Amino acid sequence: MNKETILVVEDERIIAIDLQRRLERFGYIVCGLAATGEAAIKRATEQLPDIVIMDIMLTGEIDGIEAAKYIKEKLHIPVIFLTAYSDEKTLERAKEAEPFGYILKPFKEKELYTTIDIALYKHSIDKQLRKQERLFSAILHNIGDGIIATDRNNIVQFLNPIAQEITGYTEEEAKGQPLTSLLKILDEKTENPLALPELDSLNEETYYFTEALVINKNGIPVHTQGTVSNIHDKDKSVEGQVIAIRDTTEMRRLSETISYQASHDTLTGLANREEFSNRLSLLIENARASSSQHALIYLDIDQFKVINDTCGHAVGDEMLLEATNVIKSVVRSSDLCARLGGDEFGIILEHCVLEKALFIAQRLHTRLNESKVAWQENLFTISSSIGLVMINEQSVDLSSVLAAADDACYVAKDEGGNRIRIYETTGNLFLKRRGEMQWIARLTKALEEHRFKLFYQPILPLKRHNHLPKKLEILIRMVDENNEIIMPADFIPAAERYNLMPAIDRWVIQHTLEFYRDLLEKLPSGREMDLFCINLSASSLADERCFEFIKQQFTATGAPPSGFCFEITETAAISNMAVASKLIHELKELGSTFALDDFGSGFSSFNYLKNLPIDYLKIDGSFVKDMDKDSVNRAMVEAINNLGHVMGITTIAEFVSTQEVKERLITIGVDFGQGYELGKPKDITHYKEHLLSKVLE
Repeated sequence: MNKETILVVEDERIIAIDLQRRLERFGYIVCGLAATGEAAIKRATEQLPDIVIMDIMLTGEIDGIEAAKYIKEKLHIPVIFLTAYSDEKTLERAKEAEPFGYILKPFKEKELYTTIDIALYKHSIDKQLRKQERLFSAILHNIGDGIIATDRNNIVQFLNPIAQEITGYTEEEAKGQPLTSLLKILDEKTENPLALPELDSLNEETYYFTEALVINKNGIPVHTQGTVSNIHDKDKSVEGQVIAIRDTTEMRRLSETISYQASHDTLTGLANREEFSNRLSLLIENARASSSQHALIYLDIDQFKVINDTCGHAVGDEMLLEATNVIKSVVRSSDLCARLGGDEFGIILEHCVLEKALFIAQRLHTRLNESKVAWQENLFTISSSIGLVMINEQSVDLSSVLAAADDACYVAKDEGGNRIRIYETTGNLFLKRRGEMQWIARLTKALEEHRFKLFYQPILPLKRHNHLPKKLEILIRMVDENNEIIMPADFIPAAERYNLMPAIDRWVIQHTLEFYRDLLEKLPSGREMDLFCINLSASSLADERCFEFIKQQFTATGAPPSGFCFEITETAAISNMAVASKLIHELKELGSTFALDDFGSGFSSFNYLKNLPIDYLKIDGSFVKDMDKDSVNRAMVEAINNLGHVMGITTIAEFVSTQEVKERLITIGVDFGQGYELGKPKDITHYKEHLLSKVLE
């Protein structure tokens, strides 16, 4: 017994003292005696007993029933009536107080003890139920989804606040109404009514609906997705349904914002390189299949870097915007214009013969020369070098067409700039340009002689108390004939252009797995290592033999697939969606994880992201590096991070170069960071030495 306290309310003093004596003999503590209803309320408020024994007929203005009603309603203390009255009128009034017992005088001690014991037990159960009800109520009222509950006849019984916001109905308006009059759902694509399943058709399954429109009370459509589940009683009979609805309007807005930002250049509003490449690829396929003819103009502003560095970015941006206006005014409405880089523009002229394309290029060149950009007392003319390449049935692929356009533009610039050059496959200048591409031989020889080195850069959790596992990205450096280190920016573009990336990727995979195996053998059993992240190029992604090679290397080295994460760029994934999805599924079946790199630089639709089963989303460094100063970039980082978290994907920010950027990322809630502020790239041997030294400690 827990020494429960009891307040005795009895206007006859002798009976009250006798009750006190009996109760104390049972082991209870009588915390007070009261003779009137007013005194009972006062004592109960002050002492908060566990239970009240209440006579009904009391002296004073308030009788026992009224006092009991107050004590139950205001203080939630159980009351047992102990009275000599059992007439129907008194009993009916007593029921209003919802007593936990009703004992008639004279009574037996055993009856009194049993009634008190059961009342206290019942009250404790009621308290637990009320606590559970408060918990469930708090959950339902604070959950991010709208919740609607119905009975077996589909009559609405409950709406939480989110459901009220989505439907436009208050809970008072909705209760007792048929679900069909409250919830009007349409298929988003067809706008036909979306019929929810009947109670008996669901059994224990859950019905899912996506891309739906809920027409609210005011006739406004709300983008939603949700589920329908049955409510079962203890015998598993259906009692009603629970409909959970999520408002996806904000997620769609974020997706559309990201889609636009990812396919358009922020400064000029033109298409960006990825969007341009996608359109150009389709056009090349069209030309090869139908023998149609198109043209590509590749434009570079002369001396832009000098002007930008000398006069500042504001003048440089003004020049880019002026060039954009000229381009838009010259080209046809059917043509696609894009900003391909800092001062490079591309224009696709569909169904255009050489003479017409040259005329447009000449008019564009003239109009640019006529344009002026003012800075202080200076006027700058927009001089440009233009390369023109035709797209026809002889065009091979995207890389070759872009390389040809780049060559033509390079030759125009090399000849002094401010001119137009048409690409010719047999022209001496272009042959010379291609002859300068010595990287093919250098890279091939470096591969044969294994003149590459593995480097790594840490990828760390941003929050101090975050227990997420650490990672590192495997990087590569080339060693030239003089044993000098060559950075990837110098040889990767050439390797990509001349299809040497698959061979480089294989070298990295093989040597990384061998390094992992050797290090694992030197570590104590059970010692965990960081997750190794390996980049896969677009060329490897398109190589059908890539998976078999990786699988064979795992088998040969004995390195665990779960210790590795493979990274592919967003552009590569979109360009090879079917192949990328297949490779990701195959490697994930082995136990590896996947990251989508450079996200935000070229994403055309978040639908692609939904179709790729990735684990990590690496936010493009161009948004991250100056997000502490650029509000637009900061908003992009936050939008991408929110979208990733909504989809259950862990986020990683690249180019974390300062403490300020790191703090911004922590505030936003990005999971991991990578950059010079967190750790510079080092030779992979440093990682080995660091790990082994910790073992010795």
